Amino acid sequence: MERPNHDLQLIAQGSKEGKAVSLAITIAIQVGVILALVAGLAASQLKHELLAINASVERPKVVPKAPPPPPPNLVRPPPVTTVIPQFAIQAPPPPAAPAPVKAAPPTPPAAVKPTELKAITRTHSLPPYPTISQRLGEQGTSQLQVAIDVTGTVTDCKIAKSSGSERLDAAACEYVKGHWRWQPPTQEGKPVAANTLVDVVWNLKNAQ
Repeated sequence: MERPNHDLQLIAQGSKEGKAVSLAITIAIQVGVILALVAGLAASQLKHELLAINASVERPKVVPKAPPPPPPNLVRPPPVTTVIPQFAIQAPPPPAAPAPVKAAPPTPPAAVKPTELKAITRTHSLPPYPTISQRLGEQGTSQLQVAIDVTGTVTDCKIAKSSGSERLDAAACEYVKGHWRWQPPTQEGKPVAANTLVDVVWNLKNAQ
C-alpha cells in the first residue's frame, strides 16, 4: 500500500523539475535573443563609426592648377640708326668800320660863388616893445626868414620860429622890413638877391 504514494511523489517531483527546466530554457532563449539584438546594434553602430572615420580620413581632392599663359610675342624694336648732324660753318662778317669819335663838348667854367651877405649893423637896432606885451609880460625870441633884394632892402619876412606871442612876432617882422638893411652879395661883380635868418630878442629888461 506504500508504493503508490511513493510513485505519486516521484511524479509530482518530476513535474516540478520539468517546469523549472522549461523556465530556464525560456529565459536562456530570451537572453540569447537580447544578446543577439545588442550585438547587432553594436555591430551596426561600429560600422557607422568606421564609415565616418573613413570619410574623415579621405584626402581632399587636389584641384589642378591652370596652365600659365603663353609668353607674349616679343616684337624686336627697329634698329637704331645714328644720325650725324651736319654743321655749316659760316665765315664771320667783316669787322664794321669804327664810328668816328666825337669830340667832347668843352666843359663850362665853374660858376663863381657869390660873396657873403653883410649886415649894416647900424640899422639892426631893437624894435620898440609893444605896450600890451609889456603889461602881459610877454617875451621871447622871434626867428625870421627874410628875403633881400639887390639893393639890400628886405622884401619879404616870414616867421621861422615863434617867440610864443603873435604880437611880438608881427612887431619884429614889421620893424625889420622897415629899418634893417644889408650889403647884398655879388657874383661876378654884380649884386644878387639873397635869403637869411635873423633873430629878434624880446626881453623886458630892454623894454623902452
